[in-house]
Amino acid sequence: MKLLVESIRNAVEKDCLIPALMSSLTIPDAMGQLLYPNLVLHNGKRAAGRQYVKWFDDWAANDFLFSGDPSNEGETIPGQIFNGKMCWKLRCSLLHSGDYDVSVDAPEKDESFDYDYKFELVLHGCNALCSSWPSPKSGMRATKSVTFRVDAASLASSMCNAAEACLKETGETVSYPNLELFDVAAWADRFNTR
Repeated sequence: MKLLVESIRNAVEKDCLIPALMSSLTIPDAMGQLLYPNLVLHNGKRAAGRQYVKWFDDWAANDFLFSGDPSNEGETIPGQIFNGKMCWKLRCSLLHSGDYDVSVDAPEKDESFDYDYKFELVLHGCNALCSSWPSPKSGMRATKSVTFRVDAASLASSMCNAAEACLKETGETVSYPNLELFDVAAWADRFNTR
């Protein structure tokens, strides 16, 4: 995990944000499987989505809180721009389809409005919750538009921070695999006198 985190941080520093993001979206898969092995399906197989969501909500979600009056209730935690369920949807959409089609499920909060929720993934931006409700035409209901905006570099860095905190806090109670790769170039450089 440490090698993965280092690689993601290196990619963010070099502005390779899509590879950094895609790699970071695998962190909750690995960490969730190790920390929550008892989350299983009825057939005994691991409940990967539930493990993923739980790990994100337990370890990374606090980086996506906002201050102010939340316009979203229901599937998202009040005061939260992005949560584990949304991250799971983003992971599945990006890794399996190459897009970021993340539906945001949230029920109506106010009977006098219709709601339009959407998710935006941005580069070189910021995390934000945006809402607007223009005046409706005569006889029509107003639609409140709520956009959950997440910056790719911020999400990748947050995943790395969460993984490091998780490793530090649970390192003695959970057996984490150690990915060791043989670096041929580094090995060869030992013999080059240049």
